[in-house]
Amino acid sequence: MATKSTVSPKAPKTSTSSGFKDTFQHKGQPLFQPINYGLMVLGLVLLVAGNALMIGKEDIYSFTKITLAPIIIAAGYLVELVAIMYRPRS
Repeated sequence: MATKSTVSPKAPKTSTSSGFKDTFQHKGQPLFQPINYGLMVLGLVLLVAGNALMIGKEDIYSFTKITLAPIIIAAGYLVELVAIMYRPRS
């Protein structure tokens, strides 16, 4: 004979012992502030400018193409990282 087991489902944990969970429970608030979006646009402009400096077939070993453009692109990625991670004080 088969017996029917009666196992009650476990209730989800509601304790917020870590600050990590509290960070994501602000529903209805935007993920980024306007300053974050401004920094994202600045980073995007730097990335586009760095790539534009690399365009061209003449003088491929110039200072602009092998030194300046990669530095501007790296700065663009750094600004994008800061834009994502920056949290204004409230």
